[in-house]
Amino acid sequence: MIGWLSAMAVVTILAVLGTDRLGRPLTDEEKKRFGALLREHDYPGARLVALRFALKLTRARLRAQDLMGRVDVRLVRTGWDPAEVSLVRRLCRLVWSEWTHAIEETEAARKAEEGFLREMQVTEGLAIPSAEQRAAEYETRTEARMYAKAQLEKLRAAFENAGDAVNLLWLDHSLEEETDLQKMAAQSGRDVTEFYSAAKRRKRVVRRLLAEERGVPYEEDP
Repeated sequence: MIGWLSAMAVVTILAVLGTDRLGRPLTDEEKKRFGALLREHDYPGARLVALRFALKLTRARLRAQDLMGRVDVRLVRTGWDPAEVSLVRRLCRLVWSEWTHAIEETEAARKAEEGFLREMQVTEGLAIPSAEQRAAEYETRTEARMYAKAQLEKLRAAFENAGDAVNLLWLDHSLEEETDLQKMAAQSGRDVTEFYSAAKRRKRVVRRLLAEERGVPYEEDP
């Protein structure tokens, strides 16, 4: 009986309630216990596994890192009980949840939770991107997407002006994340050699567009 009660006490001590269930920010003692618990269960290693899962879902490293940033906050909100699920499974479930459902948060709650995450980073040595870093990454990604979209539009316009149907097919397939020229040929009903020949024309177009962007003269290869 005593052993059973001791085991229950250990579970009670180990389980950390999140801020959503508590209805308040974590106390200093709760923060310290949560940080120690995560460190004891190899949080960096478990987070790396969850990051790989996020990368598999998003297919982009920056998007996966952004997803994991939301998972870090969600873990603080919802807490964790090691007696119910391992840390790596808990993080992977949160990755899936954040990937499939948008989580609404108040600004006050977000600031409190991210403040705790920064504190964990300092006191427990856990590497967690700050809100500022994630915001900067988001802005950078947005600018990169806009630039890439503009370049793709220029590339498509160049192919259309040249009547290059094969490179237009290549572009459409590439945007669908298909890179196998054999599959492109099979799906379009063209010979694969056409796609290999199109690659040479495509390189010339890309070089010309880059030269125009830099304001330097472009010379055709002999």
